Amino acid sequence: MNLHTPKMSQFINTIKINSLKYIELSKSNILKSVVLTLVKLCIIFYPSSPSQAQYLIPQPPLNRIIFSESILHTTANIFYSDHLNQSRVGGNSWKLGPIDNWAQTTLNDRTARVSDGMALSTALAAGMITLALPKNQQTQYIQLAVQNVWITANLTQTVKMLALRNRPYTKTPGFVSSKTDDHFSFFSGHSAITATAATTAIMMALNQPNMSTWGKAAAYTAGGLALTTAGLRIAAGKHYPSDVVTGILVGVAVAVINTKLHEAN
Repeated sequence: MNLHTPKMSQFINTIKINSLKYIELSKSNILKSVVLTLVKLCIIFYPSSPSQAQYLIPQPPLNRIIFSESILHTTANIFYSDHLNQSRVGGNSWKLGPIDNWAQTTLNDRTARVSDGMALSTALAAGMITLALPKNQQTQYIQLAVQNVWITANLTQTVKMLALRNRPYTKTPGFVSSKTDDHFSFFSGHSAITATAATTAIMMALNQPNMSTWGKAAAYTAGGLALTTAGLRIAAGKHYPSDVVTGILVGVAVAVINTKLHEAN
């Protein structure tokens, strides 16, 4: 009996399409549920946040300098990136050290997308502690977090364009590059930015007087999510372990140094 009839093929295709729609709907519902849960927690715990005491102090002159430098640095990165695209400069294959032998040289798109989700979750967890802070500290924390992330992102992009290290997956046999590919691997932007966001949140949670338990939990959660993001970048074939370790160190360093500059004496 031949089952490969046009009607049977159409029936099978319909099942596949409906299955894909169900999967996408499930993912959408899960995401909405997570966001709504976070919002509910913020509404519940916000009234219990302390109203006095401060860990950070206003630094208008320092903030102006940092934001001005960040704007100029970003502009320079954009112009240099355009120069690289026009000249079609390829990446370099570095000599691998022992730590980089653990790299995954096959691109895993699903794992890469999960790492993107983990990075976003890190930002959400780090941002949640804003509502656990005294009202006179919330603006200070937001400004500090934006500065730390912006500085780290600028440093990451500059080093990537100077180092021009190829991502691990470019070693896959038959790999073909295109003008739109971003192959630059050193160092990991996901690891650096999540590390700086989590470190900023943890420092705030540990040093802000009368910090609530849930605020500290949110900061520690951000730290765990940042480490998970870093591991997933390796598993996805996007980065070598040395890219990730360097990114974490840079992110932590930026957060610690700039946060110390904003501390109350």
